[in-house]
Amino acid sequence: MCSAMDSSSAVEGHAFGQRQPPLYVTIQKILDKYPDGQIFKEIIQNADDAGASTVHFYLDSRQHGSQSLIHPSLGQFQGPSLLSYNDAMFQEKDWRSIQDMQQSVKSNKG
Repeated sequence: MCSAMDSSSAVEGHAFGQRQPPLYVTIQKILDKYPDGQIFKEIIQNADDAGASTVHFYLDSRQHGSQSLIHPSLGQFQGPSLLSYNDAMFQEKDWRSIQDMQQSVKSNKG
């Protein structure tokens, strides 16, 4: 009788599991859902929700070199860029929100 754990009856195959797209693709899909200009309102609202008293936007018009990148396709992300800053303290729940992208963790305020 052959045991289910007998190595002679082992089935070989490929690992099965969910694959995630690259992070930049996920971020692009999220941004594509916002109407023009709405992302600025969202960033300001997030800062307000976090208790920030100031929000700044910075346009970095520099273009950085691409010769030392791990992959040539990353060259398209070397500038220019728009940065935002607020003075709220980053909390543990904020890290969880980033890790659970596209899954709302906003609490009901009321």
